[in-house]
Amino acid sequence: MRTETIDGLLTLFYDGSELWNEKLGSQFTIEYDRDQESWDQRISSESKDYWMERQSWEQVIVVNGVTEIPERTFHFCWNIKRVIFSDTVVRIKQWAFSCCSSLVYVKLALTVHIGEGAFSSCNLSSVFIPPRCREIGGWAFDNNENLTILNVPQDTEVGDRIFNYTELLGRSPFGVLDPARETNTWLKNINNDEQFALHRVCSSFEPTLDMILDAMTNKGGLMAFNVENSIGITPSKYLKENPYAHVSEKEVIEKYVLQMMGEE
Repeated sequence: MRTETIDGLLTLFYDGSELWNEKLGSQFTIEYDRDQESWDQRISSESKDYWMERQSWEQVIVVNGVTEIPERTFHFCWNIKRVIFSDTVVRIKQWAFSCCSSLVYVKLALTVHIGEGAFSSCNLSSVFIPPRCREIGGWAFDNNENLTILNVPQDTEVGDRIFNYTELLGRSPFGVLDPARETNTWLKNINNDEQFALHRVCSSFEPTLDMILDAMTNKGGLMAFNVENSIGITPSKYLKENPYAHVSEKEVIEKYVLQMMGEE
């Protein structure tokens, strides 16, 4: 695979070939053994993760003809800042770019499947999911602490906790998918946050009842929750109006939601 410097970034043109194997991770050394008064030949090996950490690629361009990015292909490539996918890529497999801590930009093109943990522990702030995307695996964008915008097409199947530990947890009802998370700070402070605007998040799928219940669980000092009708983009009719006010019990929330959905 060739590399080239583009706009000051060392760019790898990824053609689907294997990036690492045992040979690449091995080093042949010759050392002089003073005790034995002889030369000693040794082969030492290193793990793939350690080898990937030391690669200096800053940008990856996936060339035409590549249809998938295999599991853990760029896992632990700490220097990668940008990834641009060709239109032929339909599947990004599990943990393909996980722990790329410098990764701030991805262009997904026509990707259909995004695997579990594919972009976990990166540094993305916004991601546009292609309209034809049918599946986003669990933890796909986990631990992207600066992620504030992530659109999700209406028909996309979404895995567990894709927004876990991101800024979306502070801005979106859809971010709070983890009932084990003890503090929903955004619920406590939403009425005091003049900068809050639902359209910043741009999610388009409707939350399930379980998601709403999870979002309201462990709400601590919550006294009222309201989404203004004037906001242009409303991710769900269930959250468009009628605030949850002075709600203290999960059963009360469930009954209220069922009434709104016309199922009670």
